[in-house]
Amino acid sequence: MSIFRRQQAVTIDAPIAGGCANYTAVQCAYRDRRGRACTASFCPNHHVRVGEAVFCRRHANTVAALGERGKDPNALPDLDDRGPSLVHWISNDLDDAIRSVLSRAARDGESVIAEPEVALAHDANRHGRWERCWKLVESTGVVIKVTIHVSEEDDSLVHVRVGTEMVADGVPPWIAQRREGHEMTGSIDDSQRRLFYRFLEENITAAVNRFRGRGDRADWQST
Repeated sequence: MSIFRRQQAVTIDAPIAGGCANYTAVQCAYRDRRGRACTASFCPNHHVRVGEAVFCRRHANTVAALGERGKDPNALPDLDDRGPSLVHWISNDLDDAIRSVLSRAARDGESVIAEPEVALAHDANRHGRWERCWKLVESTGVVIKVTIHVSEEDDSLVHVRVGTEMVADGVPPWIAQRREGHEMTGSIDDSQRRLFYRFLEENITAAVNRFRGRGDRADWQST
């Protein structure tokens, strides 16, 4: 049985999305692990369906990010936690690039494995983070591991690790601009996104090459 209930359409006093003339909206079906419901409502042109349930865009991305884990009500992030959605979005955009970097670094008998879902992990101090990983593996275990993660303490700061080494971090430009109250045009937004992704990709590539050049293997279970 789905943990999400189909919501009935409700009439609201004003359009929810800017410039939208549709006054019939459906409330987001998302409820977090504390049982709190998202109160956002969107018309059919601006909401997102996942299965039979209707979500706002952020929570649709959250549910998509968690995959099978998203079917467990106790696994759903807090309402205002953008971490899983952000990791999911950036991971999808960088997936091909990271696979290519690891494939180029692979030697005979090694292959690339990519985790398809975002997972909650904890460090030694039990601080939570949402992460997605790519691994170069051989028969004896993991050779190189690339991780994109966002901590629960700061869900706007993206971190990238290669093994146990933190190789890059930064606040995505679209989040930074919104924080400052700025609106970016489509062309500027695209340009800033490309620069941000290039920054992450270049640092991942350099770190993988450094590791491969050393010819060693880190303790991949460390956090």
